[in-house]
Amino acid sequence: MPSTLHRCPNCFHQTLLESRVGRQAVMQCDGCLGVWFEDGALNQAVAHKHDDISVYEHEQNLGKRIGVGGRLCRRCDINMERLHLLEQYEVEVDCCPDCDGVWLDQPEVELALKSPQLNSALSTLSKHLTWRSMVFQFLTGMPVEYNLKPHRTPWVTYAMMAICIVLFVAGQLSGQWENTLYLYLGLHSDAPTQWQVGQLLSHQFMHGSWLHLAGNMYFLWVVGDNIEDVLGHWRYLGVYLGAGVLAALAELVFFDSSQGPLLLVGASGAIAALFGLYMMWFRRASLTVMILVLQFKVAPHWYFLVWSLTNIVGMIMGESNVAYMAHLGGFLAGILVGWLLYPWVRRNNPLLNWLNQPEVKLRRTKHIS
Repeated sequence: MPSTLHRCPNCFHQTLLESRVGRQAVMQCDGCLGVWFEDGALNQAVAHKHDDISVYEHEQNLGKRIGVGGRLCRRCDINMERLHLLEQYEVEVDCCPDCDGVWLDQPEVELALKSPQLNSALSTLSKHLTWRSMVFQFLTGMPVEYNLKPHRTPWVTYAMMAICIVLFVAGQLSGQWENTLYLYLGLHSDAPTQWQVGQLLSHQFMHGSWLHLAGNMYFLWVVGDNIEDVLGHWRYLGVYLGAGVLAALAELVFFDSSQGPLLLVGASGAIAALFGLYMMWFRRASLTVMILVLQFKVAPHWYFLVWSLTNIVGMIMGESNVAYMAHLGGFLAGILVGWLLYPWVRRNNPLLNWLNQPEVKLRRTKHIS
C-alpha cells in the first residue's frame, strides 16, 4: 500500500517536497503548489510574517465550520474538515481533526499569512454604531464614515482644505475683498476665454457661504484621506483638480444662458469625483444614513445612489443656486477614472484588493455601543 506521507491532499500524487514559507519549513506540492503545514507550523509562519506578533493561534480565529471535505490528511489518511479562514472571510481551508495539520491551496497561503491584518481590518470595518455618531448626524445631517485608517498623512487633502478656508475667511473681511475674489477666482460664463482657463481651477477653492464651505470640507475630509492614501499625493492632486475641471465644463455646457450669467464656485464637482472613486475602490467601507432618529450603516454605492438621485430630482425641478450638472459630471468622471485605475489599485494595494473579494462577508451591524 503506498505511503500517504508525501501525498498531496489536492492532487493525490506523491509530489510533496520540502520547502519554506518565509522562515518556516513546510511541504509543498510541485504540481498544484499547495502547501502542507504540520501542527503549529502555520502559527509560526504567521508570527514570522508580523514583527508585532510573537505567538499566534490561527485555530482561535477560524470562521464557521463547513463540514467534512473530500481531501485526505497526508499523515492520518482521514477526511479533513473544511473551515472558513476567518469569521467574515469565507475562504476555505482544510484542517485535520486528529493531527491538526493544515492544507492550503496556493492562493490561500498569502491570505493565511496575512490573516491577523485581515482580521484587524474586518474588525475596524464592522465596528458598531455609537451614540456619539448618532447625535452628530442628528445635529448636522452629515454621515459618519467607517473605513480603514490611511497609512500616509493626507497632506494634499489638508492643504486644499486650508486654501479653501483661508480664501473664504479672507472674503469675509470686507465686501470689497469678497467681490474681488469672486471676480478673479470664480468661474464666470461670460468671462474672456483666457480668464476662464485659470478659473476652471481656481473656482474649486471658492465657496459661497459658511454652510457651503463646511459641507464640502467635511466630505473632502471623509473621503479624501483614503483616496490620497491609495493614489499617492501627486496622483491624487492631479485627479482631484482634473475632475474638478471636467465637472465645471459639464456645468458650462448644460447651463441655460437664458437664466442669466453663471458664477460657479465650490469644490463640489471635484469632491463628487472623489465619491465615484470611493464607491469603486472602498466597497467594504460604510457611511451612515439617518431615518428620523434611527441610524444605519450602508455600503457606499447605496449612499451615493441616493445622493445621485437627489441631484437628478433637484435638476429636474429646476432648483437654482446648485450646480447639479457639476455634481453629476464629477461623479461620472470619478466612476470612469476609478474603473480605469482599478487594476493598478488592486496591484498596488493588496489589502484593499483582498477586502474587495466576494469572499468577504461584512456585517454592517446597526447595534449601538
